[in-house]
Amino acid sequence: MNPTADERKRLEPLLRSGETLHWTGRPDPKVLFSKADVFLVPFSLLWGGFAIFWEYQVLTGDAPALFALFGIPFVLIGLYMIVGRFIYKSRRKRTTVYGLTDSRAIVSTSERSSTDAPIHGVSISTNRSRDNAHVTVTFGSTRSTMYQNTGMGFLGAGFGGLGADQGVGFFDVPNPDKLTKALDALR
Repeated sequence: MNPTADERKRLEPLLRSGETLHWTGRPDPKVLFSKADVFLVPFSLLWGGFAIFWEYQVLTGDAPALFALFGIPFVLIGLYMIVGRFIYKSRRKRTTVYGLTDSRAIVSTSERSSTDAPIHGVSISTNRSRDNAHVTVTFGSTRSTMYQNTGMGFLGAGFGGLGADQGVGFFDVPNPDKLTKALDALR
């Protein structure tokens, strides 16, 4: 389970003294939908549809200009939830690297941004895709990590858990057996 040179280069500066990198991987950027989309897709269509309807009624009616200005942020949020979050999610996945050490799960989303969680003493949830081609592993709070894989994760714990601790997740990882075997060996 040798990490690729590019993944190792990204994660080595994050290692603590004595830590060894046992597995690295990346999310599959082609996987766009998650379990949370069962709620988010209809919600975003309702939100965006109502906001666009509001703006149309205001612009074609005799409503004051202030009403039109009031609706613009809601239209923009609706468009982001309907389309933009999928673009954001795909781009973010292309820059994300996952790593497992003797003691931690590390997620590096860019050269300057990373999060980690212990792999001992926390709840670990493993979910395989229906076709068994991908696996998602969450370390810590699964309630707060649920929205991290939707393109809405930038809203943080305020959206996913209302102040709950943010967990760490490896989302939509191809070759699930490699990750699960590495995780089993480290536990």
